[in-house]
Amino acid sequence: MTFLFSSDVAPPVIEPDAVRQHYAAQIEAAVTRQLYRGSRLPTLLMLLGSLSCGGLLWGERDHGLLAGLLAWLSLLTGLRLWQCAAFLRAPAERQAAPIWRQTFLLGAAASGITLALVGVLFVPLAAPLLQALICGLLVAAIISASVVYAASLRAFFAFAVPGLLPFSLYLLGHDAAALQGWGVFGLILLAALLVSAWQINRGVRSNLLQRFQNQSLQDFQEQARRAAVRLNRELASEVHQRQAVEAELRAAQRALEQRVSEGSQALSASERARREEEAQRLYLTHYDALTGLANRGLLLERLDAVARRRGAPGQELAMLHLDLDRFNRVGASLGQHLADAILVELAQRLVRSVPQADTIARIAVDEFVILLDSSTGADELESLARRLLAELRQGVTVDGHEVVVSASLGIARLSAAADATALFGQASVAMRHAKQLGGNNVQFYRDSLQASSRERLLLEAQLDKALDKGQLEVFYQPKLTLSSDRLLGVEALVRWRHPQFGLVSPASFIGLAEETGQIRGIGEFVLRQACAQAHAWQSGGLAEVRVSVNIAMQQLRQGDFVAQVAAVLAETGLPAALLELELTESQLSDNVEDVAEVFRQLRGLGVRLAIDDFGTGYSSLGYLKHLPVDVVKIDQTFIRELGSSETGGDAAITRAIIVMAHSLGLEVVAEGVEEVAQLDFLRAHGCDEIQGYLFSRPVEAQAMTELLRARAA
Repeated sequence: MTFLFSSDVAPPVIEPDAVRQHYAAQIEAAVTRQLYRGSRLPTLLMLLGSLSCGGLLWGERDHGLLAGLLAWLSLLTGLRLWQCAAFLRAPAERQAAPIWRQTFLLGAAASGITLALVGVLFVPLAAPLLQALICGLLVAAIISASVVYAASLRAFFAFAVPGLLPFSLYLLGHDAAALQGWGVFGLILLAALLVSAWQINRGVRSNLLQRFQNQSLQDFQEQARRAAVRLNRELASEVHQRQAVEAELRAAQRALEQRVSEGSQALSASERARREEEAQRLYLTHYDALTGLANRGLLLERLDAVARRRGAPGQELAMLHLDLDRFNRVGASLGQHLADAILVELAQRLVRSVPQADTIARIAVDEFVILLDSSTGADELESLARRLLAELRQGVTVDGHEVVVSASLGIARLSAAADATALFGQASVAMRHAKQLGGNNVQFYRDSLQASSRERLLLEAQLDKALDKGQLEVFYQPKLTLSSDRLLGVEALVRWRHPQFGLVSPASFIGLAEETGQIRGIGEFVLRQACAQAHAWQSGGLAEVRVSVNIAMQQLRQGDFVAQVAAVLAETGLPAALLELELTESQLSDNVEDVAEVFRQLRGLGVRLAIDDFGTGYSSLGYLKHLPVDVVKIDQTFIRELGSSETGGDAAITRAIIVMAHSLGLEVVAEGVEEVAQLDFLRAHGCDEIQGYLFSRPVEAQAMTELLRARAA
């Protein structure tokens, strides 16, 4: 993926191999710090265990040998503790030097050899009970150190192998069965420690990898924020310079006009025109030419001024950031002239709806900002925001066209002590979150949205390669034909098996794929997989199952989409009658005529066509009139309350859709059926097919195959 920032803003390092390469020195330094910080206690335990061994044998063996060995242990322990203290006192940049790792490995090897020497010298000479005590002390010291040293496999091998292998092999060479048993125990312990160390090391490396991934994202966000702040400052500086120049020009102009007025009171036509042009130019530096609202520059100035004059306790500064949902489709369908007329009407509605606003500004083609300097509470702000959304959703009629426009609205608030410069960014984050939830929504800013934005950034970076890495899978949800109680259809649904987040639902990445244009590749993958699987079921002797595949508007806009469908059918061998393509009703508002033409071509191939989520739009009957479809799928929002009441609004709408569709010769499928009462209602009123958790959740291809076999049997 590409990040569009200035050259001094480096993109984040996210891929594991890239993270390991980029942060290799920091990772090694972190492992070294972990080794030194955790090695003091195992070192003391080694000394304590060795002193205990010496104490157990003091009365039975040569005191000189014991004293010499214990003196060496004390010296080695002192040197290692001094080494740890020296490392921890050293500055962070010096701790990354290779000499620290080398000296630690040397100390670990010396410690392991010393423990092995203690076992070799004293275990064969001790009584059986003392042998168990000495081996237990040595094993405790080795295990405690191995757990710490496992952060670095080199440190673990440097300590554990010299500490256990020579000692165990030495005991295996004795004739005594007890000593041979201790030797076998040592080898088993070494193998167990190797497995544990490998698992601990993998966990440590994984944690460090995730830590530096997060650090890379945080560094990237900080660089981007600084670049944005620097750019804003440069722009503000340029605005101030221009304002100063304009002030000087105005002062000079007034002086000139005064001198001219002394000689003549009449202004020529050219002078009046020049003055009008000057006034217009000054006006456009602060106001939007189309709507007459404040522009971004004036908004920033007023935000700064309002923030400076605020100071009353409990007073709040609130910003509402509003973005029109899918407005670019309006311009593409109706033309820029009519789109501008709609923007003017919506701007006037905002002015009428919020007379108490300090500033209402248009900051982009379809983005508006409302600044409120008051003590308005959260409940009042939410109520105001929802009234605004309702006002905007009222139809706008231009040149005989009625257009309904919804919006996503984010709200951010700052107290008198807060940083006003962050207000704009927080309101934008809240607005983007509202848009991610489907639009026509209000969201307040909260700190958790920043973490969500980072996670979304990470998903966006990895979604680009998910298809190439084979992480996308197709699940299938069966559809039950009520008239025959047979399973004759399934719906193909894509899932992302993410290596870090597990099985990711489509709600978390389909919208992102549509925004980035990756939906085309994903849609082609699902179409190909679904057709191949349906043909495999057919050729395997199972029932001829019709497979439904969801398509996005971006796919329909491809000039070769019909040819692509024909090629997939030919490649997989699936009969066209067993393929059904579904398009969500909410996507049909783009350009129904263009969609109808593509649908007619698809019908020419023999493919069945369906409208998904039927009943949620504003022109449902018009779609059935213009589009050559075979199936309507009733949106699950109407199904949830079925069965609880035969006279409710949802029941009446559902009955009406079934009757209307049958009168037009269309089949009806009900989505989201989860209760027996819903099934009974739909069966009683002639619904053709149902799908939902009552019958089955979406399952993998193998599980779907087993279900088909069971139904066939």
